[in-house]
Amino acid sequence: MRQTADRDPLSSSDPASPVARSGQSQQELLQQLALRGAWRSILEAIKGQQIADQEQLLCQAAYYTLALIKLRNYTAATAELLKLGDLDAAHLTKAADDGRSVSMVPFSLRWLQADTQEQPDKMYQLLDYCTQQLEGNTLLAGTLKSLRATQRLHSISLQDDDFAAAVSDQADSPLLSSEEKHAQMWARRQHMVVCNLVNRHVRSKEYKVALRWLSWLLTERRDDPGLWSVVGYVQLMLGDIAVADRTFHKAAELLSAAQTPEQKQRNQAIVRRHQGLLLFARNDFAGALAEFEASATVLSQAAAALQSRALVYVYSCNMGAAIQVTEDSMQSDLINYVSEPLLANLCTMYELMDVSSNAGADGKTRLLTLIGGILPDDFDAGFMQSK
Repeated sequence: MRQTADRDPLSSSDPASPVARSGQSQQELLQQLALRGAWRSILEAIKGQQIADQEQLLCQAAYYTLALIKLRNYTAATAELLKLGDLDAAHLTKAADDGRSVSMVPFSLRWLQADTQEQPDKMYQLLDYCTQQLEGNTLLAGTLKSLRATQRLHSISLQDDDFAAAVSDQADSPLLSSEEKHAQMWARRQHMVVCNLVNRHVRSKEYKVALRWLSWLLTERRDDPGLWSVVGYVQLMLGDIAVADRTFHKAAELLSAAQTPEQKQRNQAIVRRHQGLLLFARNDFAGALAEFEASATVLSQAAAALQSRALVYVYSCNMGAAIQVTEDSMQSDLINYVSEPLLANLCTMYELMDVSSNAGADGKTRLLTLIGGILPDDFDAGFMQSK
């Protein structure tokens, strides 16, 4: 979760004022506000502005729409996207240096248009668009073929911080040419769209469809340990523990290439997290807890590791311990542990702990008081309200 600063570094007076510093462009201001999660300030900064430049207008439309989505104003976000009309229209293109007609539409706008749809059709259309960009240009297609042949696509980070570090440690490749950077950019976009489709199919419990897309990604990124890890997660969801075990073993082999003591320690923690998941699937809750606790001391994904530990206590019929370990961890490091899924789970545990008293309501009140000052604009605290 993004940290919300006590004082806005972009303003010398009003902390919430969306005013650019001297020499700072409007786009730089919007980027800074987005990184801070100051979505209402973004709406204020853009609202009512008259911009003649089409590219700047499209860039602002992307930030404005994203802010509306983050603030859960989906109706207004959809209306903003509809105002733009067909993103492939001729008036939204320009002539490139080589004479080709190229789109001025930021990829983020295409992503938002596809991601706001409940059905995956638009996301599949976006996948076709990415593939067309990669294969429709002869030079780009040749560059991509070279990157695939030398296994340089797996260095594009798609995973969490821990796996991103593991991949970057191994990706000791020479500097890329401008053509290679351009090909990697579109390959990364293509891969991110596929990851979105995987998430959609997993949420719909269409695990076999998700695995088919993950198999395609593995043809592009066969040396990516994070991707092998995701495959193992989905296989566990299918209940195929033996196959997941082999998949995690493949991830461990790739992670074993670490060189420095720090890299080895981090990668060993990832392997222990995998072992914890396998033990949990085999109902060995004590063993799983030991593995999760060992990995949590090293890995940066604090909230995810904490939820794994709390879940073990829940399945061990020790709700009190699950609440205690969650509360203690949050109080020790609020910034790293505060996330909507974790807080929602904690509130659910409060409600289940003692349905015959006000313990749940009291816990939620204490929690809201504790974290109220650090929540970003897009945080939905509705589930924390006492019923």
